[in-house]
Amino acid sequence: MNYILAGTLGLVSIVIPMLIARRETSQAYIMLALFLIVTSCANALPLFIHAVPTLELYSLAIVVPCYILQPICLWFYVKGICSPTIWHVKENRNLHFVLPAFSLCYALVLLFMPTHYLAELMQENAQTLSQPAEWMSMFTFAFMLAWVIQSSIYVYLIVRRLLAYRSELKQLFASNDKREMGWLFIVISGLVVVWVLAFCVFVTSLFVQSQSALTYALLIGYFALLWLISFWGLRQKPGFNERYLQKEDLETITALHTEEDTPQKYTRSGLDEARSQKIADKIEQVMKAKALYLNPDLSLKLLASEISEKPNYVSQTLNQILNSSFFDYVNSYRIEYSKQLIVQNQLSILEVALASGFNAKSSFYKAFKTNTGQTPKQFASTN
Repeated sequence: MNYILAGTLGLVSIVIPMLIARRETSQAYIMLALFLIVTSCANALPLFIHAVPTLELYSLAIVVPCYILQPICLWFYVKGICSPTIWHVKENRNLHFVLPAFSLCYALVLLFMPTHYLAELMQENAQTLSQPAEWMSMFTFAFMLAWVIQSSIYVYLIVRRLLAYRSELKQLFASNDKREMGWLFIVISGLVVVWVLAFCVFVTSLFVQSQSALTYALLIGYFALLWLISFWGLRQKPGFNERYLQKEDLETITALHTEEDTPQKYTRSGLDEARSQKIADKIEQVMKAKALYLNPDLSLKLLASEISEKPNYVSQTLNQILNSSFFDYVNSYRIEYSKQLIVQNQLSILEVALASGFNAKSSFYKAFKTNTGQTPKQFASTN
């Protein structure tokens, strides 16, 4: 067990300074570093207790605030890394910090509580508790229940934000390689599992003295997740990095966050059906005449400037008249163009992908399969 804990500490001690050094790029990295710190402190506590045995009496004062902070830090990281504008920590509502503040007060009470009460609280299978220890035991259980509810809420918020973020990418950009953050869905799924394990460890500790199997599973799960988060967290750039939106472009994002297929979605746009049809015709003309789809950096804003229309009007037209997101619309042109190149049989698949406006072979394969139901090689063999 100690080897796992030591490995965890060694990993995060290297990664955390590297994340903090990137705070100028995005303050989201600070929140990821804080997540790694509180997670490591909570899970490496047995190693600290082995070095300083008296620390065991104060273990709850460390574990409870750390667990309360975990989902909040991860939510702030996801919110920052997916932000369409440059994100700052100060933009967050103070409501997020209410439960952490209470948990810190709880920790302070434990730190200043007489040691004989702490020993009583930490005693396994205690038959009777003094009133102070009984009160703290009730508060501890209440915090763990609050943590379960809080974690569930933040998992929902994180998943919802990631799905909305992917929708934003598809509506605004034609190429999103390495920006979709699929690894975060894996992390969230893994965290749900280890958080359930952590709660089981806590509950069983109230009734069973030995729970080594659950504890080992929890430590291994956390180590795997910390490794995954550290590896991808260092590689992941902010989703809108180098293409942050200006304030005047945020109206498009606001429209995207309204429920699909509802009358309220475009009620304030001021764009009627006749005007939408004209914009659709202009889009079709410029895409065919200038082959804009061959530009791997094509964006909704660039297309809008080509036809001298507002980006939110172009987005609305694509969704309502052409029944497509910007991403899917552009890729449909790219796939049709790539078919011609494949039939000519003069370029490799990678060369076809790059010549058609894709940045990577993998994204080309995915788009081709989605549009045709075949891989490029299967299409080539039948044509």
